[in-house]
Amino acid sequence: MKKLVIVAGFLISTSVTFSQSIDSRILKNKGKEAEKVYEYNKNTYNYFLFELDHSYEVVSKNSLSKEQRSLINKNIKLTDSDIVNIGTSNFNFYDLGIKLSKTERQYVQVDKDQVLVFYAIPEVTKAFTASPLNTK
Repeated sequence: MKKLVIVAGFLISTSVTFSQSIDSRILKNKGKEAEKVYEYNKNTYNYFLFELDHSYEVVSKNSLSKEQRSLINKNIKLTDSDIVNIGTSNFNFYDLGIKLSKTERQYVQVDKDQVLVFYAIPEVTKAFTASPLNTK
């Protein structure tokens, strides 16, 4: 019985440690897939992390062209918490319902003067290949 308790305790502590080392945003977004790629394909995990942290920028609305300004999505409402978290490891654009496009940049109104610009997937992938997170 004592061995069973020790083994159970070890398994629980191992799984807690394992879960803590995976970015919680990736776990939320990808579920079980996050655990698999973390264990078996670290480069894919690194891409997921890179995507969350480096696939957007905040720009001045005035710096956008007239055509770009016409593409701003004003239906996505950012909370004060979302705005504070932009650019940090707590920002998860998936929570806003945003999925990166395969072909086009996306524009989301942050406030009166600022816009979040989300890059298209090919742009993110190209940037990742030059990133130190890329292990291939």
